[in-house]
Amino acid sequence: MKKNIQKLRTNKVRKAQLKLSKHKSMGTRSNFSIYEVASLMDVVQNRSQMKNESMLFSIHMN
Repeated sequence: MKKNIQKLRTNKVRKAQLKLSKHKSMGTRSNFSIYEVASLMDVVQNRSQMKNESMLFSIHMN
């Protein structure tokens, strides 16, 4: 079960990184708002928030 939770975290961070790189390459033509970009940056940089999410996920599974 722990591997699945770690995989979920890794996938979430990877997706956020891909979206940020797309935003960076598009420059001013990007459709992302400043709030969406800030949220994606938080996901990439702050993994403590994701620990809380995984704990809630594990509680839900029980």
